[in-house]
Amino acid sequence: MRNLEDPFRCVDKILQGHAQFSPAVLVDMHAKATSEKNAMGWFLDGRVSLVFGTHTHVQTADERILPGGTAYITDIGMCGPMDSVIGVEKETVIEGFLSQLPRRYEVARGDVIVQGVLLDVDEASGRAKEILRIRIPWKKAGV
Repeated sequence: MRNLEDPFRCVDKILQGHAQFSPAVLVDMHAKATSEKNAMGWFLDGRVSLVFGTHTHVQTADERILPGGTAYITDIGMCGPMDSVIGVEKETVIEGFLSQLPRRYEVARGDVIVQGVLLDVDEASGRAKEILRIRIPWKKAGV
């Protein structure tokens, strides 16, 4: 693979070109490593309203507002089946780990969970005023 530009420089370019559109700016840091997500939060503190991580599908309990006014959470979680491996039938995933052979993943069925955050942003400055982690189990009858 050829070298690609890192996300830190890329987000700088995006913010320079789009800052005039809205004071409220949300950044989704799609990465596996929590250190990358955390570093992006600190890098953008005071320049965006929210930095939230995705990809692991496991909600973290570290939501906070950084000193510069940027809300942050390492991973907002997922909306999907609770009894699963990141939304996929757990048996299929376990078989794949045991056999080391590729498997066709199927979305798990059953009760679901809705996860995310509720964010209150100052309309003038774009600074976060409050961040609230959301986790709502939802029983699906007959599924």
